[in-house]
Amino acid sequence: MQAGIAPTGRPYNILIAENSKFQSKQLQQILESEGFKIIGVAETGKELLQLYKEHKQQIDLVTIEIFLPEVDGYAAFWDIKDMGILPRIMFISEENTPSVVKTLLENGAMEYIIKPIKREKILEKIKETLVKIPKI
Repeated sequence: MQAGIAPTGRPYNILIAENSKFQSKQLQQILESEGFKIIGVAETGKELLQLYKEHKQQIDLVTIEIFLPEVDGYAAFWDIKDMGILPRIMFISEENTPSVVKTLLENGAMEYIIKPIKREKILEKIKETLVKIPKI
């Protein structure tokens, strides 16, 4: 059974927010190889918020880089939180300030991975996150 397929048999839908084209492509390839469906890729915080609004009913997980242009990932997280029920959010970022990580995790982010990304770790953490119950 592929990691990206839900018990219902449909693929999990992922929204990626990543400013590096290389990192974004790498993450997409890792996830798609496991059966996940990428429903959008945002290169800026503004794009993330727009894509989230358009697809929020179908999103199973959002991955966010803190260092997004226009609206950073930290601010975008709070904007998404203000829209209602918080989806499963996993940060995958170079930002490693303990207070930032702690604040995000205490306020509803479900996982925080510090780059560089490694296939096994990403898949393991995404699987764990998808079975967690989101905080309201």
